[in-house]
Amino acid sequence: MATTVLASEPKLLTNRDVQKEPLATAKPVTTESLSPVKPITPTSVTPKEIEELPEINEVEKPEANDIEKLKELIPETYEEVEAEILPLPRRTRFLLYTHDGKHIMWGYVGNGRFFGQDNLDKRCWGIYGKGFFAGFYDGEFFWGRYSNGQWKAVDLFGERYTHGEYVLFPIINLEPSITAVAP
Repeated sequence: MATTVLASEPKLLTNRDVQKEPLATAKPVTTESLSPVKPITPTSVTPKEIEELPEINEVEKPEANDIEKLKELIPETYEEVEAEILPLPRRTRFLLYTHDGKHIMWGYVGNGRFFGQDNLDKRCWGIYGKGFFAGFYDGEFFWGRYSNGQWKAVDLFGERYTHGEYVLFPIINLEPSITAVAP
């Protein structure tokens, strides 16, 4: 007796023999075939050429002229940052969230730039390096500090002060293959 698959959608109402369906198979991957995994840390994805960020040592708001210098370094549009990061072969995904879980942001970081969007569908882009980041969230300027998976920022998410954690994820390229069983 052949096993059949019942479909609920009108265009798939005919029963089909499961043995004739294409099978999705993945190529076997062994640990020897993978390149060694390098731990991802904020310093490992920070380019060494980012030297132009102003030194801001106090937790308090930086001087007005430092803010203006930062704004000049940040690309003008989300699309400009996206175009700089996405062609990179070793871009890294990030997930950033506030301590209360109210705001969650995801996107890409690389080459001293980042871009993403949050759970309110607002876009964010900017620069980072030396434990400092700055950018625009929904068109409004913000700045902050990061270290060891923790961050704090001023004027991010439309709030005067926010803080939370972030996680970095490397991109792993695994190629699945699909094979069909002959009828």
